[in-house]
Amino acid sequence: MEAHVTRTGAGDDGVPGDGAATGRVTRLDRGWSTVLLDSGPTVRVRNIGMEVAVGDRVRVDAAVERVEHVFERSSALIRRNSFEGARGLRQVVAANIDTVFLLHAVTAPPNERRLERELVLAFDSGARPVIVLTKLDAVDAGYVAEVRAALAQVSLDVPIMTVSSRTGEGIDGVRALCGEGQTVAFIGASGVGKSTLVNALVGAEVQRTGEVRDDDQRGRHTTVAAELVPLPDGGWLLDTPGLRAVTLWTSGHGIERAFRDVFDLADGCRFRDCKHLDEPGCAVNAAIDDGRLDRVRLDSMRRLVAEELALEEEQREREKAFDRRGARRSPGHRGG
Repeated sequence: MEAHVTRTGAGDDGVPGDGAATGRVTRLDRGWSTVLLDSGPTVRVRNIGMEVAVGDRVRVDAAVERVEHVFERSSALIRRNSFEGARGLRQVVAANIDTVFLLHAVTAPPNERRLERELVLAFDSGARPVIVLTKLDAVDAGYVAEVRAALAQVSLDVPIMTVSSRTGEGIDGVRALCGEGQTVAFIGASGVGKSTLVNALVGAEVQRTGEVRDDDQRGRHTTVAAELVPLPDGGWLLDTPGLRAVTLWTSGHGIERAFRDVFDLADGCRFRDCKHLDEPGCAVNAAIDDGRLDRVRLDSMRRLVAEELALEEEQREREKAFDRRGARRSPGHRGG
């Protein structure tokens, strides 16, 4: 595939002197990357054998046929790959983002456990999390306050914004975080109103919206592929398909930050290796007993830690399936 890309001296039109071109990935489609080149044109190139994500800065080969290099990421949303046969592998959902908006619809009961997972994912990405409660126009103010209060119990000091994409209420607050040079990502379950909010921010219908079922307030996946969308104020919006399940990757400090209330209490335990079971002088259990901490928080944190340990075991098992040459061992191979 040949694209009309002018190759001149180093630095001219954003094209390095070696003939290769640099740019940013705006969309992925089964082995293909759509790349907006620094020199202006958009090209579609192969990315076979490369771990490429929407938002990545990349170098395209001189023939404009494939991605030959992915530059170091400033941040990345990474989760456990949920595809069958991909045990122990990761999926980079989005790269080089500044703010992650975690969308929850106020028309559904508050889902604190999902929010905890999303916060771990966001903190580990290196981007700033902001919670957005959507569909503000569909319920009364009292119920919005109840949902906000419930989620605030687990969000700690992460900002919570409320918006109505249909009336425009709260949109300016979100738009203020999407200014020139900023890249923001939206994640949330299908049906929370992501596509409608994207259209409101962009000022045009760039994402198809779908109906939401009355019984559970869930909708079809109206966004079918992650895509980087330009915003009127010079920022970029990275829209992702609805995530049915928030699967985690090995956590850096995400669990510690998302459960800071538990970790802060643990600093007061008598024993440094306290498991918060029946040890004497356990500050965490003391807080649970006197009502300062909900036991559900401790149980939820334990589940996420256990999930992380299980993932690490999956990775070890996958590594054992490859020999020193990088080839997969046959089931009957015994090594030696």
